[in-house]
Amino acid sequence: RRQRVKLAEAVSCWLPVTAGVPQGTKLGPILFLIMVNDLQCGSGRSGNWKFVDDVTISEGLLRNGEPSVIQSDLTSIATWASNNLRKLNAKKCKEMQICFFRNKPELPHLCVEDQIFECVSSHKVLGLIIQDDFKWNEHISMIVTKASKRLHILRVLRRGGIPPHDLITIYYALIRSTLEHCCTVWHCGLPMYLSNQVEKIQKRALRIILPGRSYGEAQEMLQCPRLDIRRGELCEKTMKNIALGSRLSSI
Repeated sequence: RRQRVKLAEAVSCWLPVTAGVPQGTKLGPILFLIMVNDLQCGSGRSGNWKFVDDVTISEGLLRNGEPSVIQSDLTSIATWASNNLRKLNAKKCKEMQICFFRNKPELPHLCVEDQIFECVSSHKVLGLIIQDDFKWNEHISMIVTKASKRLHILRVLRRGGIPPHDLITIYYALIRSTLEHCCTVWHCGLPMYLSNQVEKIQKRALRIILPGRSYGEAQEMLQCPRLDIRRGELCEKTMKNIALGSRLSSI
């Protein structure tokens, strides 16, 4: 298979395509999943999670001095990538060490082809910021900032005469969905002051949709429950699905 680039009347020379498929094709995602399906990125002691082109490996060391096996797993991944005409980008690979001991053990840094991974205290995994102290300050700050910027959409639409029942639908789709992203993961570990920061965004949104109404009145008129109540219900629903053996596709 060969391809070339055309711009107006000018065309480039034909070049062979040694890997990949053209972007935008229906077979592209299927062929990619077939390619990564045989990636075995975890040994018996380490865990691994794959989502499209994102791979996360974890390992728990129970006692000081216990040897790590993640480096050997990374070597296996690098070998697999090389066999499939791919190469790991060490700049996009991050290392996070989570330890609550007073004296943290010295662990060797992970590397691939002599390129050492950056050791970070927090990292975004599929839209969720995870910190090495298991707190959610950075993630809440991110979603609150993102949702706060989108409140301007409601202001513009209200000035344009959009009725409240349409504005609340837009709020659900563009703003509340952002505030509830992966909430079943972080809700139970959220302190009150962070929960109030999230709830404050909904208060501002309802004040825009129904100016002059109190938060409670606007909730009743729009049938919009508090966010912490919704998160609790979503967590309960998720646990029931786990008990029934359902796939956690909603997380």
